[in-house]
Amino acid sequence: MKLTSALNRIHRPAVVKNVKTSRGMEPVRKIRVITAGKVLALAAAMALLAVSCGGDDSDSTSTEPPLVSLAGSVSNHGTKDLGTATKLEVELDDLYFSPTFIKAKPGTQVEISLKNEGDVKHTFTIDETSTNVELDKGQKSSVKVTLPASGAVAFYCSFHRGSGMQGAFSVSATTAAASGGTPTTVASSSGGYGY
Repeated sequence: MKLTSALNRIHRPAVVKNVKTSRGMEPVRKIRVITAGKVLALAAAMALLAVSCGGDDSDSTSTEPPLVSLAGSVSNHGTKDLGTATKLEVELDDLYFSPTFIKAKPGTQVEISLKNEGDVKHTFTIDETSTNVELDKGQKSSVKVTLPASGAVAFYCSFHRGSGMQGAFSVSATTAAASGGTPTTVASSSGGYGY
């Protein structure tokens, strides 16, 4: 009998104090604290789920080693192999391009769809082809670029290049990265860092 009454006490909500009401003395329970704790735990679980489900929506973007060695820092957000395709979507975000490195066939004319998904203005600049496209936040544009027969073509944001916002097209038939070595193609650009 003592065990049953002990179990009944465990399952009863905690009483903080008795309050006088029109019905007489009634217990005030600690319901708000328990509810707030449950809401907080639920919010934390939802935030964790949102973070773990996030990711890059690109289908064929990888995080393999860079194909091209660029001067300065590079915010690497993957490599995309165009194969025989001639169209490419490039995301400009705050301090990176995605994809950052692009493999393409030599001499290909590539139509590049650009979208600025960042919070500030960015550029897509290629010195070798005199390409310079400025995009405000949320703006889209496209540009056609003819790639050389071999080597690499660097592109960058003229505002944020010094912060690593640069990438390159690699048009070499084979690359050291593909064979498991370190990248050996070096892209050069005559432009400055454009702070």
